[in-house]
Amino acid sequence: MPWPWESKAAVDERFYAQKPTAFTVARADNWRGAGFNITSSEGGAAVLQVQTDHVGNGNLRSLVVLDAASHDPLLAVEEFRSGDGLKWWEAFRGRGTSGKDRLFAAMDKTQFMQMGNTVHIFLDGDSSGDRVPDLVVSGSYSRGTMTVSRRGGDADFVAQIRKETNYTVWIKPGVDQTFVLALTVILDQMHCPYFDTPSCKNSCRHGR
Repeated sequence: MPWPWESKAAVDERFYAQKPTAFTVARADNWRGAGFNITSSEGGAAVLQVQTDHVGNGNLRSLVVLDAASHDPLLAVEEFRSGDGLKWWEAFRGRGTSGKDRLFAAMDKTQFMQMGNTVHIFLDGDSSGDRVPDLVVSGSYSRGTMTVSRRGGDADFVAQIRKETNYTVWIKPGVDQTFVLALTVILDQMHCPYFDTPSCKNSCRHGR
């Protein structure tokens, strides 16, 4: 599967670099809910913005990733919940919600009493059965370092996400930057499910 590290960008070719890149993802919440500003570490130029599109009945919330210059929607991140409390996140091209627009799905696979965190990424969005994930996010959110890799090991990593006051994201060449930055937002939401409350903002700022 070529995306997101080989010959073609999944979202927009402008966010597909041939050299290592780094970004800062900073929370910018407002009256609508969760928000983020994403800037390049080279010069601090604004690259992307993330805004709350709508908040549903508790089973779905949507965050839209916008081009900072044009404000065009690049992808939407939605949270889903099953009746038994299982939660997962899916990303769709633009503001789409159909299967043909789905870019990837992320599932928190962290086990009870597990040291650290594990998130499985399925690039076609199908996480049914015992399918092997295309990417694995591993590390410790509370300790501030998560690695995105093809086999779940640091030797084959495609990006690293560090959390202090803000998130710092390093991305290898040939990787779709929008994918990794959207994944950073998903990791934030996994650990801050009630993103519009003061207590969560405080816990996200200082870690849990």
